[in-house]
Amino acid sequence: MARYTTLYLSAFIAGLTAALFGYSVGFIGGIIVLPSFLSHFSLSTLPPSALASTQAQIITSWLVGALFGVPLGMPFCSRFGRKGCLFLAGGLYVCGAGMQLLDFGIGGFEVGRALNGLGVGVGTLGGPMYISEISPPSERGMLMSSYQTILQLSALAGFWGAFLSHSSFPSSSSLQWQLPTAIQLIPGILLLLGTCFIPETPSFLAGIGREEEAERCLVRLRGVKGEEWMVEGEMQEIRDAARVSALVRDKNVPFSKELLKPGIRKRLVVGVGLMIAQNMVGLNALNYYAPVIFMSAGCASVSSSLFLTGVFGVVKLLSAIAFMFVFVKIRGNRFWLLLGSSLCGVCMLVLAYFVHKIPPANQLGEAKLTFGGMVSVLTVYIFAFSFSVSLGPISWNVCSEIFPLHINAKCCAITTCTQWLFQIVIAYITPQLLATIGWGTYLIYAFFCLLTTLFVFSSVPETRNVPLGREMDALFDDKKDIDEEDEMEEESETTLLLKHGQRERRGSLGVYT
Repeated sequence: MARYTTLYLSAFIAGLTAALFGYSVGFIGGIIVLPSFLSHFSLSTLPPSALASTQAQIITSWLVGALFGVPLGMPFCSRFGRKGCLFLAGGLYVCGAGMQLLDFGIGGFEVGRALNGLGVGVGTLGGPMYISEISPPSERGMLMSSYQTILQLSALAGFWGAFLSHSSFPSSSSLQWQLPTAIQLIPGILLLLGTCFIPETPSFLAGIGREEEAERCLVRLRGVKGEEWMVEGEMQEIRDAARVSALVRDKNVPFSKELLKPGIRKRLVVGVGLMIAQNMVGLNALNYYAPVIFMSAGCASVSSSLFLTGVFGVVKLLSAIAFMFVFVKIRGNRFWLLLGSSLCGVCMLVLAYFVHKIPPANQLGEAKLTFGGMVSVLTVYIFAFSFSVSLGPISWNVCSEIFPLHINAKCCAITTCTQWLFQIVIAYITPQLLATIGWGTYLIYAFFCLLTTLFVFSSVPETRNVPLGREMDALFDDKKDIDEEDEMEEESETTLLLKHGQRERRGSLGVYT
């Protein structure tokens, strides 16, 4: 709809935090093996073990930076707003990209990657929160799903960018690795500039007492200037939620005490559980092992295998787009989570069987097209589709919308830190599992897919089209929590009436004295 132009543009700008994430993941694997990169940083003369260690440090420094970026961004989200968090993410990311391009040796490159990671971590906290808070219930599912779509698109751009750079520039040219590295500056600078022109979220502004400005931002986001009456109901819900949050803050209730409330615990179990599940169903195992699976299908050359790995990324992107524009409107989140995790589990069982039949690595060059190989390739693509319409986007969607306003930043920090922590865990254990138990790794991930299905069935409520605030609270809070919120709302209204009465009395005294 044309009136949602500002809404869509603002969501796109905030979604650029996903581009920081996706491109960083997509390009680095191809860059650190380029001859020009190895030569420039004097890595080509290192023994294999030392080279592998250095490459691992480059990747790990980024993951650790992302993990610590989340708590770094939390006070910015709470004090300076969601826009402040987005600006910090873009600034750190651009500084990190610049550091990688300056000639400070491999140590400087790793520091740049760590700064990159800090920016990505801040962005994964602030971006989804911003999109969730500006979105009306009818558009929230689609706009939140755009985060995963942008992530997959930028990851694909990173993969093919490194691939094309390798093909286009000679190994003697530093441009071979510098150009894909410099492209990081594009989404970072766009995020920095774009954040200057988008409105702050009405929920945050109302939460710090700037209700008139919150209403102006809401009118702008809904495209109803001159027809402000159309957002009166939504604005009143935002005011009510902000007043309850203000009363809670005034009572100085410790966050640790908030965590003892059954409703908050339920939400954290859902959010943390989904972030763990997103990593434990085995996507990274396929990312790691996909080229070998493809080679077993008869694509014996490395270039053909890498091409099919690139197609794997295309499938994830197209699936994310399909979910964003079609699937999210057909059925609710629970349906897609249950279907997606079940299909992922079946795919892992099929892969466990056929990967068990893969010839040893020294015989892959002799592999011919086989039925099992073709089934394996198809299964990888089915897994990519299943993940991209379920746990991929929905985990972020749910975590950004289920928490109360006054502790939203802290709770989202917990779930986002969980995401990054388990990425580090999976990145560490997956190669070791594949090296020690091989195809049995897929049985382990199939078991986690089963656990995920059971977890979703028993613990995750339907949140699609549920407005933020009171109605979202009703999904999780028990009767005692809801009664407490009712009392706080009544207290808020009483306080406002008393303040209004005091102002009137002061005005009356001023007239007669």
